[in-house]
Amino acid sequence: MTDLFDSVYTQTTAAVEPRMLFLSLVTSLILGAALAWVYKYRTFYTKEFVATLILLPSIISLIIFLVNGSLGTSVAVAGTFSLVRFRSAAGGARELLSLFLAMAIGLTVGMGYLLLALLSTALFLIIWLLMEKFSLLNSKQTRRYLTVEVPKEKEEEIRISTVLKNSCSSSDLISVSSSKEGSYLRLDYEVDLKDGVDDYYLTNQLIHSVNRIDLSLSKKPKKKKNL
Repeated sequence: MTDLFDSVYTQTTAAVEPRMLFLSLVTSLILGAALAWVYKYRTFYTKEFVATLILLPSIISLIIFLVNGSLGTSVAVAGTFSLVRFRSAAGGARELLSLFLAMAIGLTVGMGYLLLALLSTALFLIIWLLMEKFSLLNSKQTRRYLTVEVPKEKEEEIRISTVLKNSCSSSDLISVSSSKEGSYLRLDYEVDLKDGVDDYYLTNQLIHSVNRIDLSLSKKPKKKKNL
């Protein structure tokens, strides 16, 4: 077990063999690819972000290798954390988790702990996959996000509330905004469908009960993913 914390860089940075550096880069690249594959599982993703997850561990490991054993290590680590936090501000929790895992892989491999990087990455990715498989990361299957646009009339809001009361076990109005120069209201709801009620039934009830309604019903809230 003590071999787990033995670094492959047993000598000074200048004397490290090129094959050890090559081995570290290949290891971080393979682990980054494994992380990207797990991230893509049941997730809407962009090609740019997947490419980032694959290459980021290798880049970080190279940076740590170059400054290993010097004061620059702390500066590099602090800069990496700042970069990850800045770029992940517009993303979701999965993106933030993926970036920190990629950074952890790069730091561990860059310090030379290849076995530790392999085992810890495998452990975290297996846990992630198990959580996805058993839907521990997903919201309730009956949870929906409803957006409607209706004329600015009190009667229309009452009709919407009546339909939601009959079709949903719970409904929360989370935001209200105006559209079309203030003549229409945009209402955003978070609803939980009753047993036996599906998306088609709810939308059909709203269309037939409310005049001049535009609506959108989805399982996930809309969010920007600029990573």
